[in-house]
Order: sequence, then C-alpha cells, then structure tokens
Amino acid sequence: MARPMMMGLAMGAVMLGAVIGSAAPARAAMAAITTVAPVADDATEDGVKAAAASALGRAVRGAQAMGLGDVMLKSIRMVPGTGVVVEIVASDAASSLDESAAAPETPLASPGAPRI
Repeated sequence: MARPMMMGLAMGAVMLGAVIGSAAPARAAMAAITTVAPVADDATEDGVKAAAASALGRAVRGAQAMGLGDVMLKSIRMVPGTGVVVEIVASDAASSLDESAAAPETPLASPGAPRI
C-alpha cells in the first residue's frame, strides 16, 4: 500500500516541477514592424522624405503601443507603385540590457523616449 502512495507522490512532484519550470517568464519581447506610406504623385525628394518620416513615425508609435521602447531601423526603401516601406525591430528594455553592458552609449534623448 505504501508503494502506490510513493509512486503517486513521485508523479506529483514530477508534474509540479514541469509546471513550475515552464512557467518561467520570457526573457525579452521583440517585434518586427513594417509600415508603408504612399508618396505623392510627383514623387519629389521632399515627398519621399515626408513619406519616409510618416512611415517611420507610425512604426515607432506601434512599437510604443506594444510597450517596446528600444527600436532599431532595419531598412527604408522606395517601392515604385507602393510607396516608402520602413522596417524596424523593436524590443523591450530587458533585451537591450545585455547589449548595453557590452557597449555603453551616450543617451541622446530623455530616458522615456524610444531609442532608434
């Protein structure tokens, strides 16, 4: 009778360990964000710059809405017939801690502002 009880306790301990081990918090949150902004029909240099600024601004606001404060610009390109396409990779502050310890940087903006 003691043997089935010991088996039950052992199985319970294994299951509890599996549940506790898998409930560990994630290390970092990341997102790849792509935005597109149309360019005016004339497609002048100023029009392309304005579209790029608009697309980048929307991408950064999207990252902020997800709680991701660190932003890295991946690419900006002009796609004829589509507009300016901006790609960023955003992460939360926890993921950048490892990188910032390796290479200290001088802050250019306020501490609450997203880093690009």
